[in-house]
Amino acid sequence: TIPGSQEGSTMTALDDDKPMPRGDLTLQIIPLPADTNANGDVFAGWLVKQMDLAANTMAGRISQGRNATVAMDRMEFLSPLRVGSQVGC
Repeated sequence: TIPGSQEGSTMTALDDDKPMPRGDLTLQIIPLPADTNANGDVFAGWLVKQMDLAANTMAGRISQGRNATVAMDRMEFLSPLRVGSQVGC
C-alpha cells in the first residue's frame, strides 16, 4: 500500500497516476507548448529542471548559502505531463 493511503487499500505507487504531494511547496509553474514534444507531452528534462530549481531554492533557505545538485540516483515518470498542467515542486 501507499504510505498515508486508506487502510485496506491495495493500490501500489505505480498504479497512482496522480500521486499526492508531500513536503513544502516551493515552486508552482505551468508548462508551455515550447516545453513539449510532438505528442504534446512535456519533456522529462524540463520537469527535472523545475524540480532542481525547487530543490536549490529549499536547500538555499536551509543552508543560507550556495548549493548545487551533485547527483541524482533515479527518476521514474509514471504518466505523461500535458501542456497547461500545474506543476508543483
